Amino acid sequence: MKSIPTATLLLLMLLLVGCQNEHKYKIGVSQCSQDDWRMKLNDEIMREALLHDSIEVEIRSADDDNGKQKADLRYFVQNGFDIIIAAPNEVETITPLLDSIYLSGTPVILFDRRTNSDHYTSFLGADNKLLGCSAAQYIQTLNKAPKILELMGKLETSPAQERHKGFTEKINSMDNAVILASAVGDWTDEGGQRVTDSLLRLYPQANIIYAHNDRMAIGASKAAERLGRRKDISIIGIDASPQIGLKAVHDSVIDASFIYPTDGRRLIQSALSVLKGEKLDKDIALPVGVVANQTNAEIMQLQDEALKVETNNIKVLKQKLNVYWERYSMQTALLYGIVVILALSSISLFLLLRCWRAQRRHRTLAEQQNAKLEAQRDEIERQYVQLQQKNDEISQIMEQLRQATQSKLTFFTNVSHDLRTPLTLIAEPVSQMARADNLTEGQHKLMALAMKNVRILMRLINQILDFRKYENGKLELNLMEVDVAAQMRDWTESFKDIALRRHLKFQVKIPDGDYRMAIDTDKMERVLFNLISNAFKFTPAGGTVRVVLSREADNIRLTVSDNGKGIPEKNIKQVFERFFKVDKISPEGSGIGLALSKTFVELHGGSIEVQSTEGKGTVFTVSLPVRHVDNAALTESVTAEPSAAIATELADILPQAGEPSEQVDTILVIDDNPDICALVGTLLQGVYTVIYASNGLEGIKLAAKYVPDLIICDIMMPGIDGLETCRRLKQEVTTSHIPVLMLTACAMDEQRIAGYDCGADAYLTKPFNGDLLKARIKSLVANRKRLKELYLSGASQSGLGQSAAKWHDMDHDFYAQFLSVVEEEISNSELCMDDIASRMGISRVQLYRKIKALTNYSPTDLVRNLRLQQASRMLKSSDMTIAEVCYAVGFTSHSYFTKCYREYFGELPSESQKRTSKIHS
Repeated sequence: MKSIPTATLLLLMLLLVGCQNEHKYKIGVSQCSQDDWRMKLNDEIMREALLHDSIEVEIRSADDDNGKQKADLRYFVQNGFDIIIAAPNEVETITPLLDSIYLSGTPVILFDRRTNSDHYTSFLGADNKLLGCSAAQYIQTLNKAPKILELMGKLETSPAQERHKGFTEKINSMDNAVILASAVGDWTDEGGQRVTDSLLRLYPQANIIYAHNDRMAIGASKAAERLGRRKDISIIGIDASPQIGLKAVHDSVIDASFIYPTDGRRLIQSALSVLKGEKLDKDIALPVGVVANQTNAEIMQLQDEALKVETNNIKVLKQKLNVYWERYSMQTALLYGIVVILALSSISLFLLLRCWRAQRRHRTLAEQQNAKLEAQRDEIERQYVQLQQKNDEISQIMEQLRQATQSKLTFFTNVSHDLRTPLTLIAEPVSQMARADNLTEGQHKLMALAMKNVRILMRLINQILDFRKYENGKLELNLMEVDVAAQMRDWTESFKDIALRRHLKFQVKIPDGDYRMAIDTDKMERVLFNLISNAFKFTPAGGTVRVVLSREADNIRLTVSDNGKGIPEKNIKQVFERFFKVDKISPEGSGIGLALSKTFVELHGGSIEVQSTEGKGTVFTVSLPVRHVDNAALTESVTAEPSAAIATELADILPQAGEPSEQVDTILVIDDNPDICALVGTLLQGVYTVIYASNGLEGIKLAAKYVPDLIICDIMMPGIDGLETCRRLKQEVTTSHIPVLMLTACAMDEQRIAGYDCGADAYLTKPFNGDLLKARIKSLVANRKRLKELYLSGASQSGLGQSAAKWHDMDHDFYAQFLSVVEEEISNSELCMDDIASRMGISRVQLYRKIKALTNYSPTDLVRNLRLQQASRMLKSSDMTIAEVCYAVGFTSHSYFTKCYREYFGELPSESQKRTSKIHS
């Protein structure tokens, strides 16, 4: 409550201050010098500023120093001036700085002098070229045959350049006028004396001296006076400032001076227009041409004195207004303060009364709230007791889960132990049979598959047992002193043949050095095997796998890198977890290889790290501290696992794809596991032509290309899985009729239902029986052939468009559309397959393959048969002649029609017509 009057007071004070303060624009004026003309301009600027309360003007003079003028301009920018008015001292030197100020967003108005660029807001000044021209015209009135000496200002300034140009152009256009010489007098009295003294000695015939400003004209007059030439020479200047030029004309020091307008009032008004956002002309010219001479110089001086008096009066009035305004502001503030105090007093009284009532009400509410809090406290205590009970129950469940997990691990360990004996009994006979000489090529391939997977199963069992030992703290190291470099060369040798067969670049780099240390060779060999086999698995053909061994101080570093598909960033931290697999849908791998490798490395006191970029590759780095076994001699290279065993386990037994033909049924096998492809291909060898695809997308392309008689598709595949592959095949017109047999390692009904929903025709669960696979394939292919016969019989018995009416799936819709097109064009003798394919929205090749697969006829043969069937019905049911029927069904040759009719029906059209007539009679 107490904050309300305080906030009200602050608000009123802010309003008061806001009423008193008004934003003022800051205008910076940079003068190049402090001559009398510029002092007059400064007075006009300050006099105009007195009339505008919204501006502050600061004038700085450079005293003809470029460095000082640059410092003045930077001062204006750094202190936040809203606009800069400048007269550049020298064009080339000052222009770049003014350009940068303008381009940074600060408006720049030039006056009197220009720059050599267009980077300014506006220019105000007299036309100096016109001024020089006017001076030449005036000289012609003084002397009909003027011989002129020209005293110029600094040629680095734009007024000097323009006045000289205008003057010389006008003089050169006159008949009797001549410029004897032009020299630079630096705008000063001393410069005018020095140059005039020299020129009069060189050109005594001169009768006119034209100076670019009054100071040089006065200096010229002094020099002519010393040489005794003042009476016969007319001297003209420019500026006509009251204290210098007008006074010199009035005192007859010089004969005339052209008024160079200042107009500080217009300069300030132009700046205000720019600040207010009003549009201003790029160039604003001030009027020129007025001459001050003996006839009007005194009047002009008197006017200037009167103007000074008025300016002083304005200053005095301005000061008095400021005093009155300060008094008014103080009185207004005092009045507002009294009003605020009265308002606050009223508010405070009201709030005190309100607080007393609120306090009484709050006391009642507090008593009620205390009662509720006590009830809530009792409820919280009751809930706390319940939570304690639930925590106890959860602890019991967690203990039960731990015991169940332990029991499962014990069970898996026992099962693994139990599997070792039968696996050993399987492995040795398989090995013996694989080396037998009396097996066929297909049997050798099957035995190689069996031997490979026996070794994989044995390695998985050993890994499970090692995990169990590690969890029980019984996994020990059998350290031996070995040369790790020699070991690495031996271990990697067996991978080189595999790399060649997989078209991989396999590089092993071991720099010279001392690599002797104590390691468990069996465990480190398994670490290397896991890392290299993973690299081989996920690196495509043409890729590179590199193994680098190096020593860094007291550590041995092993790096295995590849440029394969890499690991997603979200999975990198999980790759060393047990049973984790990056590729969730791939059936390969158990997910314990890297976890076990990490365990083995950490048992050696080392570390293993992974770096990977998806799509670029993966790098595994193993770091082992160098240690030695006491009193142990260096052990020769030990191969923990024979090279042949590694080659057997990693080698891909690639199936041999056949070339599809019309004589033999074609089977397409889609499976990412080459061993499954090899197994199916071997089982079907000699009976079917088998082609293979390693993923769903490739399988869809091959199915559209070859239109096989049956497709065998695995469900669990990387990329698009088998279900999506089946769905896409059944949605394509060219492949929808092909039976699909799904292979799955999962026997759940839910997956089977999903497969049938996608259009699968049959299921086979892994592991499958070869005879069962053959029987399923034979049954599906036979059913498809019977369906072809249904198409043909329906077309021959029910007419062109009726046979497909009772079918509802995509194949029958396709065939119905084909029959409809043929029926519409039955009389068109020029009907070709390109026309039919175009109307059905497919290519000619796809039309041929689809019709061939559905009916066992080419589209051309099928159309001819349909024409003949229509002709037979017309002969039997109408009075048309044979020739009319021939042309009505699209034949152009009567003899060819008769030949085709007899080959198809076994009788001539006339015989068929006569037989029908006898039946009717």
